[in-house]
Amino acid sequence: MALEMESALSSDRQLGKNYDRATWFYDLSSALFSAGKIRASKKVAVSRLEPGERVLFLGVGSGEDAVMAANRGAHVTCIDLSQKMLELLERRLQAVGKSAELICGNAFDHQPTELYDAVAANYFLNIFYRDDMERMLVHAAGLVKPGGKFLIADVSPAQGSLPARLFNIVYLKLAMITFWLLGLVPLHRNYDYLEAFPQAQLVVEHIRTFRFLRYGPILFRTIVARRQGELAVNQATAATDPQA
Repeated sequence: MALEMESALSSDRQLGKNYDRATWFYDLSSALFSAGKIRASKKVAVSRLEPGERVLFLGVGSGEDAVMAANRGAHVTCIDLSQKMLELLERRLQAVGKSAELICGNAFDHQPTELYDAVAANYFLNIFYRDDMERMLVHAAGLVKPGGKFLIADVSPAQGSLPARLFNIVYLKLAMITFWLLGLVPLHRNYDYLEAFPQAQLVVEHIRTFRFLRYGPILFRTIVARRQGELAVNQATAATDPQA
């Protein structure tokens, strides 16, 4: 057990260092690769937050979405393994006169004394192999109050016509391989997080998709869900609102 814990800590430290080294180019590469759609998908997720809500950002990175949330009046907590990413986020928050609770650590270890109104896992769950992704999704959903919001902006599973699906797979795999070579993500199939929602007690409320350029294949999506419980709407229906 001690050896397993030491191995996990060593893995966390190495991943944190890898993201430390990526700090200077991470946002720029994401913006160029996605033609701004990654930022847009995060913005849609943050638009569901209300002033005064307590929101947790998991794997926040440089935190452009956390800054958006703070600007909306949310009380923001952020977790990331990379200290340099958090330092960049702190500078961004200071630049707009906002603050947040910043925690450098493993999201699996986070056990708050009070559950959050919302949890955001934007471009975070894809850094795990499938079994760990499902465990993290369940853990993260458990940090949300019953009836609270769970937000995911991330790459989309392939959908549409055969050429559209092939484009999605090739385009996103090239990005994944690049990030794998940098030690930032493992190689895996793109996940459909909705498949794991039942075990996480999440009900989809809204889905927004984002296409390559304006009319190309779907590459990214934002999922807004609610945690089931006494305050949840148990008969929620998923609504897909494609980008115009």
